[in-house]
Amino acid sequence: MIIADAAIKNRTSVAVLVVLIAIAGAMSYMSLPREAAPDVPIPFILVTTTYEGVSPEDVETSITMKIEKNLTGMKGVKEIRSSSAEGVSTIVVEFLPNIRIEDALQYVRDKVDQSRSELPTDEQRKDPLIREINVAEFPFLMVNITGESSPVRLKAIADELEDRIEEIPGVLNVDVQGAQEREIRLEIDPDRLAAYKLTVPELVALVPSENVNISAGGLETPNVKFNVRLPAEVVDPGEVYDWPLVERDGRMIYLADIATVRDTFKDREQYSRLDGQETVTLSVQKRVGADIIPIVDTIKVLLQEAKKSLPAGVEFSTTLDGSDDIRMMVSDLENNLFAAFVLVLVVLLFSMGWRASIVVATAVPLSMLMSMAVLSGLGYTLNMIVLFSLVLAVGMLVDNAIVIVENIYRHRELGYDRIEAAMKGTSEVAWPVITSTLTTIAAFLPLLFWEGMMGDFMKYLPITVIIVLSSSLFVALTVSPVVATLLSGKVKPHRPHTKFKRGYHKVLTAAFEHRATTLLVSIIVLAGLVIVFKFKGPGLEFFPTMDPKIGRVDIRSPQGTSVEQSDLLARQAEEQIAKSRGPADNPHIEYVVTNVGFGGGSDPFSSGGAGTHLANITLTFPDYEVRQRPSMEILAEIRRNLADMTGAEVKVERERDGPPTGAPITIQVVGRDFTELQRLGDEVMDKIINIEGLVNLRSDFEAARPELVFIVDRVRASKMGLNTAAVGNFLKTAVFGTKVSTFRQFNDEYDITIRLPESQRSNIEDLFRLHVPNAAGEAVPLGELGSFQYRGGLGTINRINQRRVVTLTGDVEGRLAPDVLKDVQARLDKFDMPEGYEIRYAGEKEEQDESTAFLAKAFGIACLLIVLILVAQFNTLTVPLVIMTTVILSLIGVLTGLLITGIPFVVIMTGIGIISLAGVVVNNAIVLLDYTRKLQAQGMDVVSASIEAGQTRLRPVLLTAITTIIALVPTALGMGFDIHTFQWIWRSDSSQWWRSMAVAVIFGLTFATFLTLVIVPSIYIMLYRLAEKLGMGGIKHND
Repeated sequence: MIIADAAIKNRTSVAVLVVLIAIAGAMSYMSLPREAAPDVPIPFILVTTTYEGVSPEDVETSITMKIEKNLTGMKGVKEIRSSSAEGVSTIVVEFLPNIRIEDALQYVRDKVDQSRSELPTDEQRKDPLIREINVAEFPFLMVNITGESSPVRLKAIADELEDRIEEIPGVLNVDVQGAQEREIRLEIDPDRLAAYKLTVPELVALVPSENVNISAGGLETPNVKFNVRLPAEVVDPGEVYDWPLVERDGRMIYLADIATVRDTFKDREQYSRLDGQETVTLSVQKRVGADIIPIVDTIKVLLQEAKKSLPAGVEFSTTLDGSDDIRMMVSDLENNLFAAFVLVLVVLLFSMGWRASIVVATAVPLSMLMSMAVLSGLGYTLNMIVLFSLVLAVGMLVDNAIVIVENIYRHRELGYDRIEAAMKGTSEVAWPVITSTLTTIAAFLPLLFWEGMMGDFMKYLPITVIIVLSSSLFVALTVSPVVATLLSGKVKPHRPHTKFKRGYHKVLTAAFEHRATTLLVSIIVLAGLVIVFKFKGPGLEFFPTMDPKIGRVDIRSPQGTSVEQSDLLARQAEEQIAKSRGPADNPHIEYVVTNVGFGGGSDPFSSGGAGTHLANITLTFPDYEVRQRPSMEILAEIRRNLADMTGAEVKVERERDGPPTGAPITIQVVGRDFTELQRLGDEVMDKIINIEGLVNLRSDFEAARPELVFIVDRVRASKMGLNTAAVGNFLKTAVFGTKVSTFRQFNDEYDITIRLPESQRSNIEDLFRLHVPNAAGEAVPLGELGSFQYRGGLGTINRINQRRVVTLTGDVEGRLAPDVLKDVQARLDKFDMPEGYEIRYAGEKEEQDESTAFLAKAFGIACLLIVLILVAQFNTLTVPLVIMTTVILSLIGVLTGLLITGIPFVVIMTGIGIISLAGVVVNNAIVLLDYTRKLQAQGMDVVSASIEAGQTRLRPVLLTAITTIIALVPTALGMGFDIHTFQWIWRSDSSQWWRSMAVAVIFGLTFATFLTLVIVPSIYIMLYRLAEKLGMGGIKHND
């Protein structure tokens, strides 16, 4: 082998290369940004258009439908979803995976521009806001400010922190929640207003004219140039009492004559609490691509400095810290990586001796460091997918080195010197090693073409494995032979038959005598396991169900519910949650964060928005390693305790891991008439609500917020010196208030508003008693100008691909989602739908079907690529057929492992595990059959050659399998050694994610090793002799 021979002859150059790889790899590893999961580009563009005061039906027809019509014919659109609510239209455009997000954004901008001429032109309609959705921009850190201090002081502290945090590089935005906004309110007396013949519009115009700060330019004198200013802004809210308004009957009317000044707060629309105590929360978002860990470290230093100036009793706490998750995930996988390496090293030491084991073991760190340099060059981050890929590859890294070093030492035992043994031993197995590496790479190669969010999320696994395996091949062909020449030492004479090999000879001979029976039994066992797994197995799921770090309680009251009533419901929920919290010194729930006025959701697409009828409670559980009680069990208990809560829909759910997907159960009822859709949605819900395991069932149909509409009698109003606008403005000022100016204090600004006292606007009777002043100064009773009417209607109108839809979503508990969905479909198959209406299944099922189809196709393509490589290597179709038999039969091990451990067949993880297995399984078969054919070429008969090849390659075959298996054991068991704290770990959070894949590879490879050593030679002999009988001359040799 040219490259190996050149390396052996230039050992000094190889040493220099090793040092360079080590330095570059170490520097790359230290500088790689860390993150828990990779940033996944989401092919969604959001178009939001505000149309204040307009009903959902009018928003749909005048805004949503017109924009949708233009977007529909756009290139690369997969789906268009929209919602039309009171005063706002929201359209989400999902693109096909092959469309770049930058192009998608431009396509949408162009189409929306074409729609502008069709949209309403009145002032209430704002320009459409277009932006992309990016998960990376969701909050990664929440800082809570609590303590016995005034709301104004807490808000001031929050504002100061907000400004300082936003100055940190990498921070995109900081949102403040739960703070009470200060307001200077002028509460007018309508009777006095009428007595002094003042109208609301006059007052609105007069107030800002007094609160001004005008720059009049510069005045130059012979010696000095002065800036001329008129500083008349309010310094103290009490000053406004002395503002003159108008003169009436020779007397100046001051603001104090018609209004009371209150330094107060805006009407509260939200509440925030941390563990029952009022709090102000800062939610921090990062820029795309920014490294969370240094940002959080900087913020924590800032908080430590800010604590020094805090008032007594005020403190900071963080309830969401993305850097902790990243550090924990990275630490878990680093520990697994370390444990895997140690276990592999121990196996090598016991099986190969210390010299050979050191030669082989050098392949691991060198391949890893080389891979780190490549990953850094590609601009990747060190995330959970990359790290597990390294864990998966640890056992494979030594495969090539084991085969080469084993053969080098065999040649030393045969009497060759160090240099000659290294050259001859490497050259003899170089092509089988290259071929086996290529087949493993070929297995992972199709995964690079996985489209969509799932593909973007998982693509780092095949990329990393391919890089690592390529690195290990380079190291095995260049560095390992060089190190072997230095550490080969004295060797014992070649012993062709050990006791273990003689035992293997007996097993192999027995298998040869019953070749057909052995193969037939294997096929029957596989078929039987498939049947058992289908009907009695642990089942199938899309992603592994994990014990979550975060839980959420989402409370949704009817539209129009006051924030005070929503807060009361949230407090009731907090009382029930407290029952599950556990002892104070070791709680089962670490933090309970309540936000009233905001909806919740487990992913970016289920976010509940804002509204006084909404509330959500976020539960943070202790780290998985120290958790005394499973968080899933706690959430189930809370769900039971809240089941009887009245006055609101309550949804208790866990935070979902992995890329954003829909709910496990998602049912879309599609049709034209929304009233009919509501009826059908309710009937569907009634039919499935009692299905075992189905929880959190909810419809997205939302009734409109109750409206109290004042209908102006235009004729009577005109006779009384008023018009519709004057009546409307008076009502707005009376009920909501009108901002008339701004009060500045230090760097902060507060609204100055005009409003009626609460005592005169607390109910409908109060409104009827109001008097509207006209231009003549007369007070006209509101009741004489028109009448109030109650109105309802539609709340939010949802559409998918221009058709109205009501969507029902649900979670599962105690059962697997596919099993629950199967029961749902069975019931709804009998449901009669009116003409023009239909039921569709979406959400997680849609993603699962797409992923299952892709993985099945990827497995087929991987097998085809492996066959092509084997044909090129062996120049025959027969040998590839023999080898591929092991791939199919290795499923016996996979299914057996899942049945023994009780782990469901996880579509993503187990599927990728089987594809990985396809590449690993063929490696040993290639080395075995390649040597068998070489022995046949030297004149041996097929049986003797098969036995001799099996005995010669027995140790490397077993070692390569055992190292791959043993490297995944820590991940499968969730056990390891913490290299940071030097403590044993008995539970690992990341193992929940990867266990099914590890089990698939461990059990699959275990059985495949038996296949390689016993079944493969048997099938080879059968096919060889069959070819001879058919007069085809048997399998061609190289003689």
